[in-house]
Order: sequence, then C-alpha cells, then structure tokens
Amino acid sequence: MELPLRKDLRPKPGEPEDSAWIWGSDDELGRLNLQTPERVKKALEAVSSGETIALSLPFDQPVPPCYERGAFKNYITPKGVSHTYDDTYEMNPQSTSQWDGFRHFAHVPSGYFYNGTLPSDISSPSTSTKCGIQAWATRGIAGRGLLLDYGRYAEANNIKPEFYDNYKISYTDLVNVARTQGIDLKPEGQGGDVRVGDILLIRSGFLKNANSLTDEQRAAHHLQPHRFGPHDGQRYIGVEQSEEMLDFLHDSYFSAVAGDHPAFEAWPSDKEYYLHEKLLALWGCPIGELWDLEKLADKCAERKQWTFFLASTPNHVKGGISSTANAMAIV
Repeated sequence: MELPLRKDLRPKPGEPEDSAWIWGSDDELGRLNLQTPERVKKALEAVSSGETIALSLPFDQPVPPCYERGAFKNYITPKGVSHTYDDTYEMNPQSTSQWDGFRHFAHVPSGYFYNGTLPSDISSPSTSTKCGIQAWATRGIAGRGLLLDYGRYAEANNIKPEFYDNYKISYTDLVNVARTQGIDLKPEGQGGDVRVGDILLIRSGFLKNANSLTDEQRAAHHLQPHRFGPHDGQRYIGVEQSEEMLDFLHDSYFSAVAGDHPAFEAWPSDKEYYLHEKLLALWGCPIGELWDLEKLADKCAERKQWTFFLASTPNHVKGGISSTANAMAIV
C-alpha cells in the first residue's frame, strides 16, 4: 500500500479533513497494520544483549492519579483455607502507565472516533465493540522502539522545563535531541533513520521530576480541577501542537507513540485542535502515556543505541476504551 504524506491526504466524502482512514471501512487497527511480520522480525535486529526492561509503573502510581481518575485498589480475599488467596483489582486503566485506545478521544468538530466510530457505538442502547481495545489485544503490539530522551538533553543543556504547565517540546527540540543521539530524524526513505512502523517513545523527565516531589507537592498539581479546554487546571509538559509536529508524526508513519508524561502532548492545547484528535481519531495511531522510561533511557545512553525491540499485550476487554501499558523493551 502506498502511504500518503499528510499534504496529499484526500479523505472520502463525509470523512473529516486530515483523516487517513486508509485500511478499509472495517479496520480497527489503524497504524498497528504497519507492524507486519516482516517489520517485526527486522525489529529484532535492534536487540544486542537480550536484557528485558519493563516500561510500566506499579498500578498505584502516580500518586495521586491525574485527571481526576480513580486510584488503584487491590482486595485480597482468603479462599476459606490458610494456603489459598485471590485478589480483585479496582482501577481505571488510564490512572497509570497506559494506552489510549481509539474509543478514548474523538475528532471534536465531527464527533467521529477512528474510522467512523460514533458515540452511539460506545455508549448507547445499541452499543457495539467497533474499535474497542480487544482489536489490539487479539494481535498484540510489537516492533522497533525509538527513544528520544528530551529529559537528558534538557539537563545537559541547562534547559529547565516546566513539568506542570503546558510546556511544549517542539519539533526542533526533537531534531536536536535526535542529533545528540546520533539519529537523523527523517524517514528512511528520505535518507534518515526513522523506519515505517517504528514505535516512538519520548522521555520528557516528567516522572523523574514527579518522583522527586512529596505527596503533597504532587497532589497540588494532580488534583487540580479538570475541565476540557485551554483553562484546564490539569497542565503538563508534552509534545507541541504545530504544523511541523503534525507533518512529522503523520509522515514518519510511526505505528504508535508514547511518553512518560500524562498526555503525550502538551496539555491543555492552546490551538484549535489536540494531537489526540489527529493521532487517535484521524490517523489511527495508538498513544501511550505515563510510561516508565527511566531504566530504558539509562540503558540506551550506556549502550549508545536508542533503538530496541518493544512488545506490549493490551488488556483483552471487548469494547474497551483503554488498557494498562503492559509494555517491555528488549535491548
């Protein structure tokens, strides 16, 4: 299949502007379709030592959760004898390291979720499982991961990010980060180092900073009132909303993106759109948030190699909105 550049997108009549629903009307995978057996096999070439690094926080972190989400609870239940126990989880999968599924965020002007999914498919008497997280769970997520360590770059260059404001990591920032890592941040077809189907990870340093704060200091930010729009009390570092960033994220054909901060993009957006609309609803690109990238970043810096094999098994929930990350890097 020919993969169009963003400037060449031509949505069908009735489809939103800038949409890239190019894998058929029944598709529920979006850019996970780029993780072909051939690309997954080639991604194994990034493995050198075979060391595994888990990328998920404990379910009860961060404390307290962001965006007014419920905290994780674990109920341990004895089964009538002293040697047998069960446990029961109560949680919002998006209160910790997680994937945003295609049912999480619609294209606001049109109301469409990915590939024409409607709110009535998600929450109404006539609900369906269209584009639920089960579609990802039944195939899994795997490919070559590419880490851009903005946090390390910022520390080395005496840059002081505002982690609890909509501090923007620009496309130019990412190019500069990549250059210090020996990476040409252009698609392979243009002579660069980004391959179709790569999984882009961006470490901002948010979790490292959050872990340096007291519970009270974190709560002062994480418990701010949440209301959608530019005056949201929830404010976090993330990727910039800009035409340069949109072209980069679209035209690189990443199969998924993720970061260590609460929303991947700078939150809230001060533009007329959110990257969530573009990535999830219009392009079918999964978004990972609050991933624990600290050990991976240290290992990548030690080995001077910023690519690795990445695998994730989303939770198998029919019609699900999201999933815990369940992600692992193999370096």
